[in-house]
Amino acid sequence: MTLLRRLSAGDGTSRIVCLPYAGGNGTVYESWTAWLPSEVELWAPDLPAREQRMLEAPVEDMDLLVATLADELAADGRPTSLFGHSFGSLVAFEVARRLQRRSLPVNCLVVSGMAAPQVLPDRHAPTDAEILANLRSHGVAPPEFFQQPDLLELVMPGLRSDYRMAMGYRYRDGEKLSARVCALGGTEDTGVPAEGLAAWAEQSGTGSATRMWPGGHMYLLSHAEEVAAYVIGCHMRSIGRPLQSLEG
Repeated sequence: MTLLRRLSAGDGTSRIVCLPYAGGNGTVYESWTAWLPSEVELWAPDLPAREQRMLEAPVEDMDLLVATLADELAADGRPTSLFGHSFGSLVAFEVARRLQRRSLPVNCLVVSGMAAPQVLPDRHAPTDAEILANLRSHGVAPPEFFQQPDLLELVMPGLRSDYRMAMGYRYRDGEKLSARVCALGGTEDTGVPAEGLAAWAEQSGTGSATRMWPGGHMYLLSHAEEVAAYVIGCHMRSIGRPLQSLEG
């Protein structure tokens, strides 16, 4: 099973891999390609049970998802940074840990919209109603999305699997990452307070940073260019190629 695909054109000497929120897919990051330096590639998952792979069975096991992504990344020796939003932050973190255990550490880990894993409370697997209520509250989909039973029937398998992996995630102690960890969030995201983001500093042995933008849990959609610039800047600094024009 192949999960990753390249979003950008051309061949780069390094890459950024972006992991989406629960129920999302890599296409949410396609706009970022407009702001990439020519030497950097942008990659993202093309996951089962959504978009072109809608009829495939979803990945339901977090360890399998992480292992598959890590195997694909390990096959390529180029410098790699990871970005994840919400559930994608937990996936990116565990992929970074797995690669480091294989002596293939990522250059930088940027997490977004998720408190540090060691401070997360135990959470229960949500019902379909709770999943849809969560999507509504975050503004992930337009109102008409929730009024189309046939469409909901198609997308619910992927949503269920992602939410169950996210809510079933349990942190395990491990070695600190050698990569710098940067934690991003929205100032109005009540579910991810500033102290939850700051706690990510405990996961890095080399340094950390925290940055917040106006908005709620999905702040990155309305600040796409700024967030992309920040992530690209973090990556470029991690490979010794800072760009003065990028934020960070």
